[in-house]
Amino acid sequence: MIVPLYESSATTVRDLTLNEDFDSYGRLIQRLGTSVRLSAGTFARNFGDAATETPRAGDTEVWRIFNLTGDTHPIHFHLVTVQILERQPFDAKHHTGTPKFHGPPRPPDPNESGWKETVRMNPGEMTKVTMKFEVPAGAAVSARTGGYNYVWHCHILEHEEHDVMRPLIVMP
Repeated sequence: MIVPLYESSATTVRDLTLNEDFDSYGRLIQRLGTSVRLSAGTFARNFGDAATETPRAGDTEVWRIFNLTGDTHPIHFHLVTVQILERQPFDAKHHTGTPKFHGPPRPPDPNESGWKETVRMNPGEMTKVTMKFEVPAGAAVSARTGGYNYVWHCHILEHEEHDVMRPLIVMP
C-alpha cells in the first residue's frame, strides 16, 4: 500500500517554471526557474545562480511546476521521490508569474500513482508534486553552501548538457 503524502502537511509551496529562451548566439535553450520574473524579462535561472530551492531537512513541500515550453520534459529529482498530486492546464503564452488556469485540475494518470523519481511535465500544464526532504544518514554538509547539495533537472540528455538543472540545497 502506498501511503499518501498529503498537501496539507507541506510547510512550503513553491512555484517553479520550465522555460525556453535564447542564448547569446540566438540558439533556443531550455532552463529551469521560478515564478519571479528577473530584470532580463525571463523566469529562467542558470545552474550557477544562487539556489532558490532550499528546504530544511524533514520538511514536506509542494512544488507547482509550470511548463512554459513547447516540449514535454521528464523532470528528475535527486534525494527525494515525489507523489504527483494533479495537473492543470494554464495560459503558458501569457504567463506573468500568476497563472491563469484553463480548466479544472485532473489527477495523475493511473500509472503515475505512488512514488516517482522522474515526472513527465507536459507543455502548458502545471504539474503539482509533493515531497519530503529526508537526508540519508552519513550525508555530509557542504562547507560551501552549509547544506546538503543535490539537484533537480530535465532527464533529456541534451537538456542536462545545457544546464536544464538547478541546485537543490537541503538545509540542516
